[in-house]
Amino acid sequence: MNKAMVLCVLLLLCPAVKAASELELGAGIFTTSLPHYLGSSEHNNYTLPLPYVRYRSERMCVDRNSAVGYLWQNDNWHLDVSATASLAVDSKDNQARSGMDDLDWVFELGPALDYYFAGQPRSSNSLKSGLFVRKALATDFSSIDDIGFRMGPYMQWQQLVWQKAEQTVSVTARGAVNFATSQYVDYFYGVGAQQATAGRGEYDPKSGYSGSELSLGVNYDSKRWWVGGFVKYYRIKDAVWRDSPLVERHHNLAFGIGLAWKFYNVEGN
Repeated sequence: MNKAMVLCVLLLLCPAVKAASELELGAGIFTTSLPHYLGSSEHNNYTLPLPYVRYRSERMCVDRNSAVGYLWQNDNWHLDVSATASLAVDSKDNQARSGMDDLDWVFELGPALDYYFAGQPRSSNSLKSGLFVRKALATDFSSIDDIGFRMGPYMQWQQLVWQKAEQTVSVTARGAVNFATSQYVDYFYGVGAQQATAGRGEYDPKSGYSGSELSLGVNYDSKRWWVGGFVKYYRIKDAVWRDSPLVERHHNLAFGIGLAWKFYNVEGN
């Protein structure tokens, strides 16, 4: 559902243009392990059948992980709009948050200014650095709450490491430093007077540095099959909210692997 919402938003933001495009549709299965939230000692493990969707054109790219709309370009500078999402967490399933409000789905949308040291947005090989700013909204699909902003610099490297006929293997590495407003931080780590207990004191977080992350992904792609995996490391030891009673550890790890069969593949104008 999160990918469908992201796609709808970007379709509204990016006007249709007559340009070369590529659409792939398929079905597959994905298994992943994610922390309930950054700083949590508990994880959720998911194994789910999922649709496979990838769409690429001169103005938009929607794939397994994100959706990006290309807005402006001047030489190596690119202005994009991107969207991401994080999963909901039931507080009854998390010991540190027991008795607190649930964490809803969080959708983030906003611009990113990139500079390409090598390649371009649709290149197989590229190296870029950028700065993103995203507006965050939390929703249980019956109401929507504004929870502030998340922002920060990042660097991303992508490399095609093997190719034969229509088969490719690529590697992507990304590092980012995150900052967030107090409203965003409070949503995840604030503890109000009514939520405080003997073992969970009140906590009113401030805005500022919210940790760093490093990820590595490997993908095998062909006309009919896609296989991919990722591992992502989060370091939050020096985050402004590290003293929240909801923070149980200063490092987190997430990983996943997926397999998809593509039954529809078309290129057009």
